[in-house]
Amino acid sequence: MKKRRLVALATAAVMALSMAACGGGSSTTDTTAAGGDAATETTGAGLTPDASSEGQELAGSIKIGDLEAEPVDGGTLVVSMPSAPRTMDPAQYTTVYESAVMYSVLDTLFIWNEDYTDILPNLVTDYSVSEDGLSYTMTLRDDVYFQDGQYVKGRKMTAEDVKYSLERSKEESPTDRVCRDFFDYVEVVSDTEFIIHMTSPAGPFLNQLAEVGSAIVPKEEVEGWGDDFGSHIVGSGPFILKEVVTDERVVLEKNPNYWGEAPHVDGVEFRIVTDSNQAINAVQTGEVDIAMYLSGEAITRAKDAGMLLQIPGSGITYVRFNLQQGPTADPKVREALTMAVDIDSMVAGIYQYGEGTRAYQPLTAYSWGYKAENNDLVPAYDPEGAKALLAEAGYPDGFDMTLYIASTTSREKMAQMLQYYWGEIGVNLEIVSSTMAEWSASVVDSWQSDAVNSYGVSWNSNPDPYGYLDKFFNTQTIHASSNAGGYTNEEIDAKLVEAFSLTDQEERTAIYDEIMKQVMSEYTGLYYAYECRNWAVSERVNDAILRADSQMIVTSPFNNVWLAQ
Repeated sequence: MKKRRLVALATAAVMALSMAACGGGSSTTDTTAAGGDAATETTGAGLTPDASSEGQELAGSIKIGDLEAEPVDGGTLVVSMPSAPRTMDPAQYTTVYESAVMYSVLDTLFIWNEDYTDILPNLVTDYSVSEDGLSYTMTLRDDVYFQDGQYVKGRKMTAEDVKYSLERSKEESPTDRVCRDFFDYVEVVSDTEFIIHMTSPAGPFLNQLAEVGSAIVPKEEVEGWGDDFGSHIVGSGPFILKEVVTDERVVLEKNPNYWGEAPHVDGVEFRIVTDSNQAINAVQTGEVDIAMYLSGEAITRAKDAGMLLQIPGSGITYVRFNLQQGPTADPKVREALTMAVDIDSMVAGIYQYGEGTRAYQPLTAYSWGYKAENNDLVPAYDPEGAKALLAEAGYPDGFDMTLYIASTTSREKMAQMLQYYWGEIGVNLEIVSSTMAEWSASVVDSWQSDAVNSYGVSWNSNPDPYGYLDKFFNTQTIHASSNAGGYTNEEIDAKLVEAFSLTDQEERTAIYDEIMKQVMSEYTGLYYAYECRNWAVSERVNDAILRADSQMIVTSPFNNVWLAQ
């Protein structure tokens, strides 16, 4: 049998210690650096222990399988997930468990590339943006047909469907999926030509059109099913939704009229397996081909069995401070709390199964706006220096503070380690652990009092800096969980608006870098980890991709999963 290969396809600068890093298991990998250096074989992720801005480079996506063999058609790809999809309506979905299914059934105007660094045209063949950024003229493919549903039978997709889907998302989605405050309407010119009109320029807009929340769906099916459309979605993707058994499985079947390359597999079955160890057992017995979202000991089991596929996710895990009330309103106190923590050791302690790697900034390393040099703005571990800063701030004997977390294993470990580190400089930390719903109720708007001095959570978005920096630091988000610490700065607000309104990426990058340098000098929190995406993959799976966003991509312009028979 040929040796299976894990191939790193893109890299993003991110610092990590080898003892705490996401790796590729025990399999051999071919890793190509961002600069185009020749591939070199290495075991795992090939990380270096350098914790400076010159640290290692980490793959942004990994492809698995025999890349030299001739693909074989047939078979059903069986994928396990720990939680069931609830609604797969693109205007209403909320979790990765829904989107894992949706990306195989629905199509978007654009898609993220293999490396999760840029977007590519998908349903559109070409497009142009006006000089003032207020209109996008696009041409729709003329060979796209909707799948057969209850109310539509293989109808050809037209620009009217684009208009309906985007305007529906703007009006009905509880989450802003189309820059709703800037997106105005779609003008239909012909069956294949349309113009998207904006009230103001919006740099992230095209990226939003690559998200499954902006998928194009037929009006007949949405209105025919009403609230039940989320369990009967119809689109133009490579697979058709055939069956949904609540909390058990979701079954897809190959779309015979798919406009792109035909899928190699006959179908996909998503099975709900809540326990990661049971999921590993199912892969080992051949009942499951890919087990997604592994955690804990199951990661080690998958690694030992040579089945682990692992990559740092694009989301950031962090602790934010209350910036307006209590001791942490003082930037010297926040700097001291940051200096008091050996973050490298903390990350290694939290993620004992290698399921996390070091982060530094409030911007994902997968973003085109990320600059590794800004990692050096994080103060080095210096507990004596931290004590001196506390004394300067008027707390020579320390103080009491709280940390609110949702009760998960990794959050509990993080909180206990911070309790130790901060205790070493005289700060007594009270840990308040609860359900996610209770956490949200306590943390949102917590900047209005000093009851919540800090809180821990994670945040994920696509590589556009807007999805992080606007959410963390815009005064307009001060009543949202992403800015529960109450960051507000008129100068930063103005720069965020300026960056958002530009369509030139280089110009936006320069402004976002100014913002990063400012907010990192204010010590708003500890942005300490990228939590890994962990899959167990059977030997018969080929041409599967694990990307930083952890989406299940079965058939795309850059991969087409097939199963060795």
